Amino acid sequence: MNLYKITIRPISSYCSPLQSDTLFGAFCWSYLYGYGENALHKLIDHYKCGVPDIIFSNAFPSGRLPVPAGVNESVNESAPLETKQERYKRYIADKNRKQASFITLDGFNDIINGRAETALKGNRMDSGTKEEPRSEWRNMVSRESDTVENIDGASSLFEVEQYFAEGAFDIYIYSDFNETLLENVLTEMFSYGIGAQRSVGKGGFRLEGRVERFGGFQYPLNPDSFVALSNFVPGRDDPTDGSYKAFVKYPKVSYTESPEDSPFKKPILFLQAGSIFRTKPVKEIYGSCVENIALKDGTVSDRIIIGAYTIAVPCCLGHV
Repeated sequence: MNLYKITIRPISSYCSPLQSDTLFGAFCWSYLYGYGENALHKLIDHYKCGVPDIIFSNAFPSGRLPVPAGVNESVNESAPLETKQERYKRYIADKNRKQASFITLDGFNDIINGRAETALKGNRMDSGTKEEPRSEWRNMVSRESDTVENIDGASSLFEVEQYFAEGAFDIYIYSDFNETLLENVLTEMFSYGIGAQRSVGKGGFRLEGRVERFGGFQYPLNPDSFVALSNFVPGRDDPTDGSYKAFVKYPKVSYTESPEDSPFKKPILFLQAGSIFRTKPVKEIYGSCVENIALKDGTVSDRIIIGAYTIAVPCCLGHV
Protein backbone atom coordinates (compact mmCIF):
# COMPACT_ATOMS: atom_id res chain seq x y z
CA MET A 1 0.00 0.00 0.00
CA ASN A 2 1.09 3.57 -0.67
CA LEU A 3 0.73 6.76 1.34
CA TYR A 4 -0.81 9.74 -0.47
CA LYS A 5 -1.65 13.30 0.55
CA ILE A 6 -4.36 15.45 -0.96
CA THR A 7 -5.41 19.03 -0.31
CA ILE A 8 -9.02 20.19 -0.41
CA ARG A 9 -10.63 23.61 -0.13
CA PRO A 10 -14.25 24.25 0.88
CA ILE A 11 -16.55 25.76 -1.73
CA SER A 12 -19.55 25.85 0.62
CA SER A 13 -20.26 25.58 4.32
CA TYR A 14 -20.28 22.09 5.82
CA CYS A 15 -22.19 20.50 8.68
CA SER A 16 -20.09 17.44 9.62
CA PRO A 17 -16.52 17.34 10.98
CA LEU A 18 -14.09 16.06 8.35
CA GLN A 19 -13.24 12.84 10.16
CA SER A 20 -11.80 9.63 8.76
CA ASP A 21 -14.93 7.46 9.02
CA THR A 22 -17.06 10.16 7.35
CA LEU A 23 -14.56 10.41 4.50
CA PHE A 24 -14.53 6.63 4.08
CA GLY A 25 -18.33 6.52 3.90
CA ALA A 26 -18.38 9.26 1.26
CA PHE A 27 -15.71 7.40 -0.72
CA CYS A 28 -17.82 4.21 -0.70
CA TRP A 29 -20.77 6.02 -2.28
CA SER A 30 -18.63 7.60 -5.01
CA TYR A 31 -16.85 4.29 -5.63
CA LEU A 32 -20.26 2.62 -5.99
CA TYR A 33 -21.40 5.20 -8.56
CA GLY A 34 -18.22 4.83 -10.57
CA TYR A 35 -17.46 1.11 -10.38
CA GLY A 36 -20.68 -0.68 -9.41
CA GLU A 37 -22.01 -2.86 -6.60
CA ASN A 38 -19.63 -5.77 -7.11
CA ALA A 39 -16.60 -3.52 -6.67
CA LEU A 40 -18.07 -1.95 -3.52
CA HIS A 41 -18.96 -5.35 -2.02
CA LYS A 42 -15.38 -6.48 -2.62
CA LEU A 43 -14.06 -3.36 -0.87
CA ILE A 44 -16.36 -3.98 2.11
CA ASP A 45 -15.36 -7.66 2.30
CA HIS A 46 -11.69 -6.64 2.42
CA TYR A 47 -12.46 -4.28 5.29
CA LYS A 48 -14.18 -7.08 7.20
CA CYS A 49 -11.20 -9.38 6.67
CA GLY A 50 -8.77 -6.82 8.09
CA VAL A 51 -7.10 -5.98 4.76
CA PRO A 52 -8.67 -2.61 3.82
CA ASP A 53 -8.04 -1.20 0.34
CA ILE A 54 -8.12 2.40 1.54
CA ILE A 55 -7.80 4.26 4.86
CA PHE A 56 -8.30 7.99 5.36
CA SER A 57 -6.79 10.25 7.97
CA ASN A 58 -8.83 13.03 9.48
CA ALA A 59 -8.63 16.31 7.59
CA PHE A 60 -6.00 18.62 9.09
CA PRO A 61 -5.35 22.32 8.45
CA SER A 62 -3.04 22.48 5.45
CA GLY A 63 0.60 22.12 6.46
CA ARG A 64 -0.31 20.89 9.94
CA LEU A 65 -0.57 17.55 11.76
CA PRO A 66 -2.10 16.65 15.14
CA VAL A 67 0.02 17.17 18.23
CA PRO A 68 0.50 13.62 19.59
CA ALA A 69 -1.36 12.98 22.86
CA GLY A 70 0.69 13.31 26.01
CA VAL A 71 3.62 15.10 24.40
CA ASN A 72 2.84 18.47 25.99
CA GLU A 73 2.76 16.95 29.46
CA SER A 74 6.10 15.20 28.89
CA VAL A 75 8.03 18.43 28.27
CA ASN A 76 9.07 20.08 31.54
CA GLU A 77 11.15 23.20 31.88
CA SER A 78 13.71 22.41 34.59
CA ALA A 79 15.69 25.69 34.57
CA PRO A 80 15.01 27.85 37.66
CA LEU A 81 13.14 31.10 37.14
CA GLU A 82 14.35 34.07 39.09
CA THR A 83 11.96 36.89 38.28
CA LYS A 84 8.21 37.29 38.24
CA GLN A 85 8.37 38.33 34.57
CA GLU A 86 10.17 35.09 33.63
CA ARG A 87 7.58 33.03 35.48
CA TYR A 88 4.76 34.88 33.70
CA LYS A 89 6.36 34.30 30.27
CA ARG A 90 6.70 30.60 30.96
CA TYR A 91 3.08 30.43 32.15
CA ILE A 92 1.85 32.03 28.90
CA ALA A 93 4.07 29.77 26.78
CA ASP A 94 2.83 26.64 28.60
CA LYS A 95 -0.78 27.76 28.27
CA ASN A 96 -0.48 28.41 24.53
CA ARG A 97 1.29 25.10 24.00
CA LYS A 98 -1.38 23.11 25.79
CA GLN A 99 -4.17 24.83 23.85
CA ALA A 100 -2.54 24.11 20.48
CA SER A 101 -3.96 21.17 18.55
CA PHE A 102 -1.70 21.12 15.49
CA ILE A 103 1.98 21.29 14.66
CA THR A 104 4.04 21.79 11.50
CA LEU A 105 5.41 18.82 9.56
CA ASP A 106 8.95 19.64 10.75
CA GLY A 107 7.76 19.74 14.34
CA PHE A 108 5.87 16.47 13.90
CA ASN A 109 9.00 14.82 12.50
CA ASP A 110 10.96 16.03 15.51
CA ILE A 111 8.38 14.50 17.83
CA ILE A 112 8.29 11.07 16.16
CA ASN A 113 12.09 10.99 16.37
CA GLY A 114 12.14 11.64 20.11
CA ARG A 115 12.87 15.37 19.99
CA ALA A 116 9.64 16.59 21.59
CA GLU A 117 11.24 19.42 23.54
CA THR A 118 12.73 20.86 20.36
CA ALA A 119 9.46 20.42 18.47
CA LEU A 120 7.32 22.29 20.98
CA LYS A 121 9.42 25.45 21.04
CA GLY A 122 9.01 28.37 18.66
CA ASN A 123 6.05 29.10 16.41
CA ARG A 124 5.44 25.55 15.22
CA MET A 125 2.11 24.93 16.98
CA ASP A 126 -1.33 26.48 16.62
CA SER A 127 -5.05 25.78 16.88
CA GLY A 128 -5.41 25.20 13.13
CA THR A 129 -7.81 26.50 10.51
CA LYS A 130 -10.37 28.90 11.88
CA GLU A 131 -13.82 27.35 11.68
CA GLU A 132 -16.67 29.75 12.34
CA PRO A 133 -19.88 27.93 13.37
CA ARG A 134 -23.20 29.48 12.39
CA SER A 135 -26.74 28.31 12.94
CA GLU A 136 -29.35 28.09 10.20
CA TRP A 137 -33.06 27.51 10.71
CA ARG A 138 -34.78 25.05 8.40
CA ASN A 139 -38.33 23.81 7.83
CA MET A 140 -39.21 20.12 7.84
CA VAL A 141 -40.75 19.14 4.48
CA SER A 142 -43.25 16.31 4.10
CA ARG A 143 -42.13 13.60 1.67
CA GLU A 144 -45.79 12.88 0.86
CA SER A 145 -47.00 16.39 0.01
CA ASP A 146 -43.63 18.04 -0.74
CA THR A 147 -44.72 20.99 1.39
CA VAL A 148 -43.72 22.28 4.81
CA GLU A 149 -44.87 20.00 7.63
CA ASN A 150 -47.56 21.43 9.89
CA ILE A 151 -48.27 19.02 12.73
CA ASP A 152 -51.21 19.97 14.94
CA GLY A 153 -50.95 23.56 13.80
CA ALA A 154 -47.33 23.86 14.92
CA SER A 155 -44.40 24.68 12.68
CA SER A 156 -41.56 22.19 12.23
CA LEU A 157 -38.53 24.42 12.44
CA PHE A 158 -35.19 22.91 13.37
CA GLU A 159 -31.70 24.30 13.76
CA VAL A 160 -28.68 23.18 11.71
CA GLU A 161 -25.14 24.11 12.73
CA GLN A 162 -22.77 24.70 9.84
CA TYR A 163 -19.13 25.69 9.55
CA PHE A 164 -17.34 28.23 7.39
CA ALA A 165 -13.60 27.55 7.23
CA GLU A 166 -10.74 29.77 6.16
CA GLY A 167 -8.01 27.96 4.27
CA ALA A 168 -7.42 24.46 2.95
CA PHE A 169 -7.19 21.01 4.54
CA ASP A 170 -4.75 18.13 4.07
CA ILE A 171 -5.90 14.50 4.08
CA TYR A 172 -3.57 11.50 4.12
CA ILE A 173 -4.66 8.33 2.34
CA TYR A 174 -3.17 4.87 2.66
CA SER A 175 -4.33 2.77 -0.26
CA ASP A 176 -3.75 -0.01 -2.78
CA PHE A 177 -5.63 1.95 -5.44
CA ASN A 178 -3.64 3.73 -8.13
CA GLU A 179 -3.47 7.51 -8.47
CA THR A 180 -5.82 7.67 -11.45
CA LEU A 181 -8.64 5.76 -9.74
CA LEU A 182 -8.20 7.73 -6.54
CA GLU A 183 -8.26 11.06 -8.33
CA ASN A 184 -11.41 10.17 -10.29
CA VAL A 185 -13.33 8.92 -7.25
CA LEU A 186 -12.15 11.69 -4.92
CA THR A 187 -13.00 14.44 -7.38
CA GLU A 188 -16.56 13.14 -7.62
CA MET A 189 -16.74 12.48 -3.89
CA PHE A 190 -15.89 16.04 -2.87
CA SER A 191 -18.12 17.57 -5.55
CA TYR A 192 -21.10 15.50 -4.28
CA GLY A 193 -20.52 16.86 -0.77
CA ILE A 194 -19.31 15.44 2.53
CA GLY A 195 -21.43 14.71 5.57
CA ALA A 196 -24.81 16.03 6.69
CA GLN A 197 -27.04 18.26 4.54
CA ARG A 198 -25.11 17.59 1.34
CA SER A 199 -28.44 17.11 -0.49
CA VAL A 200 -29.06 20.85 -0.03
CA GLY A 201 -25.60 21.96 -1.11
CA LYS A 202 -23.57 21.68 2.09
CA GLY A 203 -20.19 19.98 2.38
CA GLY A 204 -18.84 20.86 -1.07
CA PHE A 205 -15.06 20.82 -1.52
CA ARG A 206 -12.61 21.23 -4.37
CA LEU A 207 -9.66 18.87 -4.81
CA GLU A 208 -6.56 21.01 -5.34
CA GLY A 209 -3.68 19.63 -7.37
CA ARG A 210 -3.06 15.96 -8.12
CA VAL A 211 -3.17 12.84 -5.98
CA GLU A 212 0.51 12.16 -5.32
CA ARG A 213 2.52 9.88 -3.08
CA PHE A 214 3.71 11.44 0.15
CA GLY A 215 7.21 10.91 1.52
CA GLY A 216 7.48 13.72 4.05
CA PHE A 217 7.55 11.67 7.25
CA GLN A 218 11.04 11.01 8.65
CA TYR A 219 10.52 7.60 10.19
CA PRO A 220 12.85 6.63 13.07
CA LEU A 221 15.15 3.64 12.63
CA ASN A 222 13.96 1.80 15.73
CA PRO A 223 10.33 2.84 16.45
CA ASP A 224 8.71 1.84 19.72
CA SER A 225 5.30 3.48 19.23
CA PHE A 226 2.88 4.83 16.65
CA VAL A 227 0.82 7.99 16.23
CA ALA A 228 -2.71 7.60 14.82
CA LEU A 229 -3.68 9.97 12.00
CA SER A 230 -7.33 8.84 12.03
CA ASN A 231 -10.12 8.45 14.53
CA PHE A 232 -10.31 4.70 15.12
CA VAL A 233 -11.74 1.82 17.11
CA PRO A 234 -8.94 -0.47 18.36
CA GLY A 235 -8.96 -4.08 17.22
CA ARG A 236 -8.92 -7.02 19.62
CA ASP A 237 -5.14 -7.43 19.40
CA ASP A 238 -4.15 -3.76 19.23
CA PRO A 239 -1.82 -2.34 21.92
CA THR A 240 -3.31 -0.72 25.02
CA ASP A 241 -0.34 1.13 26.56
CA GLY A 242 -0.51 4.71 25.41
CA SER A 243 -1.92 8.22 25.61
CA TYR A 244 -5.23 9.04 23.97
CA LYS A 245 -8.54 10.86 24.11
CA ALA A 246 -11.86 9.16 23.43
CA PHE A 247 -15.26 10.42 22.29
CA VAL A 248 -18.65 8.93 21.45
CA LYS A 249 -20.00 9.33 17.94
CA TYR A 250 -23.65 8.91 16.90
CA PRO A 251 -23.43 8.06 13.16
CA LYS A 252 -26.33 7.85 10.73
CA VAL A 253 -27.07 5.86 7.59
CA SER A 254 -26.73 8.01 4.46
CA TYR A 255 -29.70 6.48 2.68
CA THR A 256 -32.66 4.27 3.66
CA GLU A 257 -34.74 2.33 1.13
CA SER A 258 -37.84 1.53 3.19
CA PRO A 259 -39.71 2.82 6.28
CA GLU A 260 -38.47 -0.24 8.20
CA ASP A 261 -34.86 0.86 7.79
CA SER A 262 -33.44 2.79 10.73
CA PRO A 263 -31.51 5.96 9.84
CA PHE A 264 -29.49 5.61 13.05
CA LYS A 265 -26.42 3.51 13.67
CA LYS A 266 -25.40 2.43 17.14
CA PRO A 267 -23.23 4.91 19.11
CA ILE A 268 -19.53 4.12 18.83
CA LEU A 269 -16.59 4.97 21.11
CA PHE A 270 -13.69 6.29 19.01
CA LEU A 271 -10.11 7.19 19.91
CA GLN A 272 -9.05 10.53 18.48
CA ALA A 273 -6.42 11.15 15.85
CA GLY A 274 -3.13 11.97 17.58
CA SER A 275 -3.40 9.02 19.98
CA ILE A 276 -0.09 7.32 20.81
CA PHE A 277 0.43 3.65 21.63
CA ARG A 278 3.61 1.79 22.50
CA THR A 279 4.25 -1.41 20.56
CA LYS A 280 7.00 -3.35 18.83
CA PRO A 281 7.17 -4.03 15.95
CA VAL A 282 5.03 -1.18 14.60
CA LYS A 283 2.49 -2.12 11.93
CA GLU A 284 1.28 0.13 9.11
CA ILE A 285 -2.37 0.19 10.22
CA TYR A 286 -4.40 -0.45 13.36
CA GLY A 287 -8.09 -0.40 14.21
CA SER A 288 -11.07 -2.39 13.06
CA CYS A 289 -14.14 -2.67 10.90
CA VAL A 290 -17.25 -2.13 13.04
CA GLU A 291 -20.15 -4.33 11.97
CA ASN A 292 -23.76 -5.02 13.05
CA ILE A 293 -24.49 -1.37 13.76
CA ALA A 294 -27.66 -0.61 11.77
CA LEU A 295 -31.06 -2.12 10.98
CA LYS A 296 -32.25 -2.73 7.43
CA ASP A 297 -35.73 -4.15 6.79
CA GLY A 298 -36.02 -4.78 10.52
CA THR A 299 -32.86 -6.93 10.73
CA VAL A 300 -29.20 -6.15 11.33
CA SER A 301 -27.51 -5.42 8.01
CA ASP A 302 -24.16 -7.06 7.29
CA ARG A 303 -23.41 -4.55 4.52
CA ILE A 304 -23.50 -1.41 6.69
CA ILE A 305 -20.14 -0.93 8.39
CA ILE A 306 -17.99 1.75 9.96
CA GLY A 307 -14.45 2.07 8.63
CA ALA A 308 -12.57 2.49 11.91
CA TYR A 309 -8.96 1.81 10.89
CA THR A 310 -6.13 4.31 11.31
CA ILE A 311 -2.97 5.18 9.45
CA ALA A 312 -0.12 4.55 11.92
CA VAL A 313 3.00 6.73 11.81
CA PRO A 314 5.96 4.93 13.48
CA CYS A 315 7.70 6.95 16.15
CA CYS A 316 10.32 6.71 18.87
CA LEU A 317 9.00 8.59 21.88
CA GLY A 318 11.05 7.10 24.69
CA HIS A 319 9.62 8.32 28.01
CA VAL A 320 6.48 9.95 26.57
